[in-house]
Amino acid sequence: MKKVLFFLISLLVGIGLLAWTTNFIGWEKIILAFKVFSFRAGMIVLSLTVLANLVRSWRWQTILRNQGYRVPIFRVLEYYLSGNALAFFMPMVIFGGEIFRGYDLKEKYAMPWSKSIASVVIDRISEFTIYTVATILGLVFFVANANLPSYRIDIIIFSVFFLIIALIGLFYFKSFKKESIVRFFLKKFNAQKLDGAETAIEVEKEIFRYFKPNKKIMWQGFGLSFLAELIFLARTFLLILFLGKNISVFSAVSIGAFSSLALILPIPAALGSHDFVQSFVFTALGLGAGTGAAYVLVIRGAEMILALAGLFFFFRLGIHFLQSFLLEKIGKLFNH
Repeated sequence: MKKVLFFLISLLVGIGLLAWTTNFIGWEKIILAFKVFSFRAGMIVLSLTVLANLVRSWRWQTILRNQGYRVPIFRVLEYYLSGNALAFFMPMVIFGGEIFRGYDLKEKYAMPWSKSIASVVIDRISEFTIYTVATILGLVFFVANANLPSYRIDIIIFSVFFLIIALIGLFYFKSFKKESIVRFFLKKFNAQKLDGAETAIEVEKEIFRYFKPNKKIMWQGFGLSFLAELIFLARTFLLILFLGKNISVFSAVSIGAFSSLALILPIPAALGSHDFVQSFVFTALGLGAGTGAAYVLVIRGAEMILALAGLFFFFRLGIHFLQSFLLEKIGKLFNH
């Protein structure tokens, strides 16, 4: 019940932010930004979105292969999209998409729970590391090029910048030294005997086995994450050109960075939050708030199409697992 209430509240907040932002910008400016946008341009944006998700799925497949499991790429894509659909529509369910992806693997390929969850966490860490580098570069370019109204905004941006660096640095420092972060927190909160404590430790061991500087597979994961980031950068760059604005690569990196930050808020489909953030960023970069709103609408449309496809896979897989669960329970009743 609390999750449903949280979902409704966050959805209302998003709708409120969207209404306020569009009202502040004015629909006429948003419509004007779409005047030079074509169906062909929309298909290119959608194709780049699909391509980036194929690369992400390829990265996850290499992680699974490293663990000794060969899963076909389109099956991996199906699981990836189903998990992302949950994260897209219900981001307030923390790690909901990741848990579902791990559960899919556990049920379909009889993977141990620790390995299936570890593969998902490794995938996210590989992606988050490259996203962090891109976001930091984007923030630096933004502060250097944008016309900001106050020095306080600079301070806030650089505070976020150093916090992100500190967190990433802590993880890799502990990982390379093989110092358990999970054990530290379990001892700190006296939770060593809790259900799932041993699984969490096993997951961490799998993660540490993957993230070793001398292992080729780690650098392959980073390489695929970098490739996916380049595709998203190309999508941003081309979309703004399609909306009739000239833009530098540095500005495109900045816009991508703020898109990543906007997705942190647990609002379904980043409704309102993404629009609000990009209207500020596009205005500061001299591209116009109307173009920023149009940019977000196109990106959200492309992401929505993939999320709906993922939702189809999500319900299909969910029904399949529910049927398996019920048959197992019925079988146990007859055996007794």
